[in-house]
Amino acid sequence: MTQQIQSGYLLIADISGFTSFIAGTELDHGQAILRQVLERLVGCLTPTMALCEVEGDAVFVYAPDPVATRGELIAELVESTYAAFRDQQRTMIHNATCPCRACRHIGDLDLKFVVHHGEFVVQALAGKTSPVGSSVNLTHRLLKNRLTEETGWVAYVLYTGEALGRIGFSTEGMHAGAENYEHLGTTRTWSMDLHARYDELIARRRFYLPSDQCHAEVTREFHAARPVVWDWLGDMRKRTRWMQGSSWIGDTRPGGRTGPQASNHCATYNAIEHVLDWRPFDYYTVRVTTRGVDVLITVELTPSSQGTRLSWRMKVELPLPVWLLRRIAERLVRRRMGLEAGFDEMERLIQAERPGLARSAAG
Repeated sequence: MTQQIQSGYLLIADISGFTSFIAGTELDHGQAILRQVLERLVGCLTPTMALCEVEGDAVFVYAPDPVATRGELIAELVESTYAAFRDQQRTMIHNATCPCRACRHIGDLDLKFVVHHGEFVVQALAGKTSPVGSSVNLTHRLLKNRLTEETGWVAYVLYTGEALGRIGFSTEGMHAGAENYEHLGTTRTWSMDLHARYDELIARRRFYLPSDQCHAEVTREFHAARPVVWDWLGDMRKRTRWMQGSSWIGDTRPGGRTGPQASNHCATYNAIEHVLDWRPFDYYTVRVTTRGVDVLITVELTPSSQGTRLSWRMKVELPLPVWLLRRIAERLVRRRMGLEAGFDEMERLIQAERPGLARSAAG
């Protein structure tokens, strides 16, 4: 029986400095530290992407095109995973009381990512399923590249031209390169320094609407990890499917990406949405202008025992008494937007799209 050819994203997260760390540290503590890091990587990357295997110092995952319809999610996943690694590393360094070499050299570890998009066949072998093919071989070969020699970067994400073309954001500010491998030919690459990107994300101004300052709030539990729920909020085609009576499209995308200064438009609501703050996969804040009224909205995602707790908070920006503003906000949420029914539909769509993958408290 011929196996079906699929296309999708292939991603490897590789721990930089692994070999020297293991060689120069006590085996028991060194392995324990690496196990914690690998577990965090797997928890961040799945179930949004499917785990192929943990390969010593690396995690290999993939996502077929029907799962990752919004390519930008892959870039957000990389950056969120790197931020989680840096946060974990900082905590481990702070809590380390052991004087051994392993605990003293936690800061020497870093991460690099390789992202490719191509065709593959999913093969079942010895109870495991994994993609195979030339695209998979290329993804692994790209871990051996000249990027650090050319740039000095030790933490980076390297996208192939095929992956970046599929994701669709601008190459401005990225390092252009090319790698040549026997039997695989020349591959164009575009790369980003994750140290600089992490500092940029940390320094960005925050816009956040807490519960005690909003006029209306709706909370909902989803049986899915945060990146999955995030994608159904941020993908305008998916949002249109669950938000009743809406027709959202993405307008402005500075650099080809969603973030501050990006905007969306809904013709049926006659609404323009301006993104003020974008923190995958924690929260985002937008200002929506509809029929002359400005509404500030923060949507926050937190892990829960069910998977993800979503909190949708709204503040109506009008010079009116608070009691009236709350009544207006409740009317917008319950009647015009139909959020509760919309969230029911989102849950149904998530479970239908990825049965067995969506349910997870990871992320």
